[in-house]
Amino acid sequence: MNHRTTTSRRTHCHKLSGGVMEDADPPLVIESELRITVNNTHLATVSILPEMTHEFITGYLFTQNLIDSLDDIESMTIHKSTASVQIRQPIDLSPEGRQSGLNGRKTDMRNVSLPRITADLKVKPSVVSTAFDRLFESADTYEETEGVHAAGIFTTQAEPLCIVEDIDRHNCLDKAIGWALLNGVDTSICLFAITSRITSEMTAKICRSGIPFAATRTAVTEQSVAIAKACGMTLAGFVKDTDERDEQAGETRPGHKPLMKVYTGIERVSD
Repeated sequence: MNHRTTTSRRTHCHKLSGGVMEDADPPLVIESELRITVNNTHLATVSILPEMTHEFITGYLFTQNLIDSLDDIESMTIHKSTASVQIRQPIDLSPEGRQSGLNGRKTDMRNVSLPRITADLKVKPSVVSTAFDRLFESADTYEETEGVHAAGIFTTQAEPLCIVEDIDRHNCLDKAIGWALLNGVDTSICLFAITSRITSEMTAKICRSGIPFAATRTAVTEQSVAIAKACGMTLAGFVKDTDERDEQAGETRPGHKPLMKVYTGIERVSD
């Protein structure tokens, strides 16, 4: 599980409540800047929640197609707001070089070569719903501030292997993937859950990590569905619970009736 650091601080503000302005001190998310250099070349400067930095950098290098495994990282030094990494292969950060892989904001994901996922695991809808329940239970900064995204890697029994939080949904994904790499997790038997929408670049990252089942509490995009379908990945959105209604008693009672939209890979959803 993730290790906790200080991720929020209370700040004075004025809150309008019941038509009256009152003093308040809500917790605000701490936003840190992290400058990453690879092979003595500036790669990126990102805004990040100040925890699990090692996991984030590892996952970021992997999802940006700069490394294929931990063996490709020769060294990593993190000091305050700067990270210096040495990797085995040279990097090409020119526009032409960026178009050859996942790195680069303008990469056309339809032209990126991604692995085919063939895992034959089965996941019950109730497991997906329970995974989200446990994600929210463990996401302390999310609950405290409502200012971050939360994500997690789970077993097919909804047991959380890793819970991560960050101000950016891509950072969440990179942290989770980095954690899996650093801990030797077999991602082919895992479920990924996130609070944010899942876009095409995120779907490509998940596919590259080998996770066969990804779900979100909210929406997915058209291109993310196309990529998931091409990769053989199961993609689900709008996962939530509804109250069950007892038709004979004519009343609504709390229940665990999961709802979700499965866009691709329905064969992995069991009854």
